[in-house]
Amino acid sequence: MANDNFFKITELFPVGICVIDGTNRIAFWNRLISEWTGKTSDEVSGKILCEVFPHLSGSSFEERIKEIFTGAPPAIFSSQLHGAIIPTYLPSGEPRIQTTTVLPLRIEDEIYAVIVVEDCTELKREVTAYRRMKDSAILALNDKINAEKEVVRANEESNLYLGIMSHDLKNTNAIIMSYALKMAEFDNPEVVNYAKKIMMASTGINDIIRNVSVVRKMSHESQGLRPFPLKMVIKDAARNFEGLKYEIIGDDVRIFCDDLISELFVNIFSNCVNHAGIASKIHITIGEKNDKGYVRVSVADEGPGISEERKADIFAKFTKKVREESGDEGTGLYIVKVLMTRYNGNVSIEDAYPDAIRKGLKICLDFKTA
Repeated sequence: MANDNFFKITELFPVGICVIDGTNRIAFWNRLISEWTGKTSDEVSGKILCEVFPHLSGSSFEERIKEIFTGAPPAIFSSQLHGAIIPTYLPSGEPRIQTTTVLPLRIEDEIYAVIVVEDCTELKREVTAYRRMKDSAILALNDKINAEKEVVRANEESNLYLGIMSHDLKNTNAIIMSYALKMAEFDNPEVVNYAKKIMMASTGINDIIRNVSVVRKMSHESQGLRPFPLKMVIKDAARNFEGLKYEIIGDDVRIFCDDLISELFVNIFSNCVNHAGIASKIHITIGEKNDKGYVRVSVADEGPGISEERKADIFAKFTKKVREESGDEGTGLYIVKVLMTRYNGNVSIEDAYPDAIRKGLKICLDFKTA
């Protein structure tokens, strides 16, 4: 029987993961599904699924899981059509709108049923908001602005399709990760090496999907800047990276920003990890408030740094030169630049250790303080 370490990679997935063994007992329960259900891994591990969720007893879903162990193909369930298989809840207590995928996973001579729970609540809200906006637009438009109406409609539909595409990509990417995890257990070093590369690429896909969502949100008008505790924001962003090492020097301050501030630091940390590695340390320094009411926050990595030629392009959007020289998709630090402008601040870069062989990169952020 596989141990928890076999499924540990799923702690990084943006979906809830529950693994059922051949006796219908819960063999693994990842961090995200624990947060969503309020049931810890210790509480459910080793229990029969229907004991934890009695409403599944005798249900078609229970029968479908049994079929998985006899070679049936993966199945997808929508909570709006079939009800919630594993009920999950928002912080407000409202049920999440979710899609549940059940797929088989063979480990040595044993077959497991992997239950993937994906939160579709935000997507549903976006679809609902889109429909309301479209209805209002149709009522407001007249024959004289038919051409403008077509442009608006096309733009709204493209945003909707982009949201649906992101949703499908996340679901597919989770399945890719599951099979890459299985490949990583092979004895063949070449297969294991390819599995690790697939996992890295899959993680990169998740970063791209997240950044696309952030770019879409940035296109909307800000609901207004308000004070946020800086250290809380930094720690919240760091939770997106398993095993991230970092230190914060300086006193806490409150900065003016909005709900996208966490994404700003997530992109900076992602840049640090990509170039210095997850085992390196990120050094964060909070400076003193100046006489204009701004505070400088510097984030330095232990990577190789960048050339003087590349510094001019580091915040550019989709720059071919940046992609060719660094392999980046060219969105992360661009998002940082746009958000700092949104917050009436400034961002710049420096060599973290200019007198050392290993220069590193330091990103300097100037925030307006509360």
